[in-house]
Amino acid sequence: MIMKRVLAVAGPEWQSALSGATGAAQAEPMIEHRNAADAVMLLATQPGTFSALALEAEAGGPWLNTLLDLTLGDTGRAVPLLMLGDKISGEARLDGTAILRRPVNQKSLNLALNRAASPRHFVHRPPEALPNVDSIRIRYQPVVRLADMRAGSVEILARAVAADGKMIGPEAIINAMTTGDYAMSLTSFIVQLALSERAEGHFDDLDIAFAFNLPLNVLLHPDLVQIIEAIRRNAGIRPEIMRFELTETQPVTDLKTAGAVIGRLRDAGYRLALDDITPETPNLDALLDLPFRAVKLDRSVVMEAAHADPVVAGTARQFIAEVTARAGASGKAVVAEGIESARTMDMMRALAVTHGQGFYFARPLPARALQPWLTHWSKRG
Repeated sequence: MIMKRVLAVAGPEWQSALSGATGAAQAEPMIEHRNAADAVMLLATQPGTFSALALEAEAGGPWLNTLLDLTLGDTGRAVPLLMLGDKISGEARLDGTAILRRPVNQKSLNLALNRAASPRHFVHRPPEALPNVDSIRIRYQPVVRLADMRAGSVEILARAVAADGKMIGPEAIINAMTTGDYAMSLTSFIVQLALSERAEGHFDDLDIAFAFNLPLNVLLHPDLVQIIEAIRRNAGIRPEIMRFELTETQPVTDLKTAGAVIGRLRDAGYRLALDDITPETPNLDALLDLPFRAVKLDRSVVMEAAHADPVVAGTARQFIAEVTARAGASGKAVVAEGIESARTMDMMRALAVTHGQGFYFARPLPARALQPWLTHWSKRG
């Protein structure tokens, strides 16, 4: 039998109540009490370890919003949230969230945890229209160099918030980029929003580069380089701090024009990567000849490489080996997305993949959680 493991952030009275409800030998769940700052780190690095977060609002202190971001603020793979005591007034995200009130016993605690984990709280939301640009929120997922496990950059992931306070996911933003001009407008807003959070995350002290997704219609926008340069100068940062990943939501057919823009960005000091490649990526051979500094393996390829079926795994590993050999010959880095275990990380390293990204290292994080994660990660022995 697998014990439920619940992370608890609570004051003395609630700690006593929870301990009393789980005082019997072998009783479920197993409660792990931590302060709010430690809980942020555990949710950032070990989201699959806990079956729920039991949270007393007052005990969250200055980390309360970050704890909500790491539970309710996810579009998937979220740790269920159980509020202890009455919910926070005026916090729309908490509508429908499971609540536990005193007095507490083992039965009432388990019933509340079951409510928190109920599928109705984590139902997949269908794509929705982007409410407005003010609904956009930024998450940061670290990219780690496998040779020395140093985190040198973070991918910027834009999400949208619905009227009920819950995350919609990236589809609303992607679907809104219907024209080149509006896609350029949204992309520049996301870049500026992320750069404005550098102070909140103390990123200037961390030598961390930001990697932004760049849809094809934005790459081909005639004013792209001029707009990016203006944003960068206004933020007062070096070009190498900003990196761009060409997404494969739209296939590249005009390789000559795309290559020219990539060259202009490179000459201006920016680094570029080809995102989400698979064996089915159109014109992959020609794309790999363009002046990218890195290529990123789609998570589906990485997952297939770790598949139990030797045929599926062998095909994926052969593709990865071919990509890394070709990238290595031209000095390109290779990033594997979707690494979720040490075994997969070791496999990617053996296949000459240079960098990794995924839940094994860290989940996508709000700005306030990124700085402590980076500090924690840099101290790993």
